[in-house]
Amino acid sequence: MSYNTQNNYQYNLKSICRTEIYGKEFGSFRVDRITTPVCTEAYDTWEEVVSINSANEYSRVLSMIMNYCVSLRIVNYNPVTHVNKRSHETRSVVWSNEHVEKFCDIAFSEFKYRNIGLSVLMAYEWGQRPIDIYTLKWDNIHFDLSMVKIKQSKRGATVELPLEEPLTSMLVDQKNDWGFQEYVVPFQRPSDGAYRPFNHSSSGILIRQIKALSGIPNELRVGDLRKTAINQMIESEIDHLAIMSVTGHKNVASLNPYVKHNLKTAKSALSRRNKE
Repeated sequence: MSYNTQNNYQYNLKSICRTEIYGKEFGSFRVDRITTPVCTEAYDTWEEVVSINSANEYSRVLSMIMNYCVSLRIVNYNPVTHVNKRSHETRSVVWSNEHVEKFCDIAFSEFKYRNIGLSVLMAYEWGQRPIDIYTLKWDNIHFDLSMVKIKQSKRGATVELPLEEPLTSMLVDQKNDWGFQEYVVPFQRPSDGAYRPFNHSSSGILIRQIKALSGIPNELRVGDLRKTAINQMIESEIDHLAIMSVTGHKNVASLNPYVKHNLKTAKSALSRRNKE
């Protein structure tokens, strides 16, 4: 293999091993305890946190390892082969303000839903990926500067975002209740009571319950909140460079998928043309 190919495999393997499912890192599983449900949970996490393309690539690499283990008779079968993999399709689903309000109304009505509700509200208000909200620590919140600093897991970009009401007051209350540990919206692991970031499994259970109780469409995903926020900024005709300071994109062209087929923006452009 070439040097670059070796580096790519090494990077993918590290990403696979660091994936947290069922309360522990994938790399800590014994090879003979890696089952199809474990691989499916990992795949769903990769899809939500990174992308479908990355999920498929990680699965391909993991499958190669499991096939090698089969050849050594360490395991009897390759569990990755039974994972339902998906092809990449650009999702057009977005939340409305009403959807967010209904979700938060239910989430903030019961203490057990509070942290996931606050996570959804922050992801929506700041236009960030859920994983970057789940892993947010109190060190990232600067009340004295009215600012939150987020390092994005996918792009590696660091964005500084304004901390405004009502989120400021909500986060002050959150710190009074949860400031004794490091995560802003922690998940308390049932197995040992440890405070850990939400993952695909732990967040998914609560999100599905809240969606059912609030009556919002089941097709909505928390991962769609970032796209929703970006679409709303574009529809508001905010300068693309300003949007990039929020999203962490390094190239204006990266916003093209959000601009493409945007009806409100198209109407505005045509209206302006007709007036000139």
